[in-house]
Amino acid sequence: MKKLVLVLALFTPPVFATSFDCNKATTFVEKEICSDSLLGKLDDALSENYKSMLSSNFGGSIKSLKAEQLKWLSIRNQCKNNKCLIDMYRKRVDETCDYGVISGVHPACTFSADVE
Repeated sequence: MKKLVLVLALFTPPVFATSFDCNKATTFVEKEICSDSLLGKLDDALSENYKSMLSSNFGGSIKSLKAEQLKWLSIRNQCKNNKCLIDMYRKRVDETCDYGVISGVHPACTFSADVE
């Protein structure tokens, strides 16, 4: 029984949230996000922050926020190493927290410094 637990522990992939299905990862960026727990957590934080901003009254158009996110994804996808990805994610996670809100309560936001 102990051997079975050890074998399962050795061959079970790390578990952390990402904004997409890691079983379908094909690009370098997707594979890095799925294999690095920090990137997975940053990806999840960005996804949650982005969704919160889309549902708030942040003073800009949803169309422009979506266009900005697509532009960021395009730049992010040019990264060729882990450090580039981490730097890109940390910057973007914090940018999503910096959007102002015109009315109502600012949505809950995770800053990159809170992600370890």
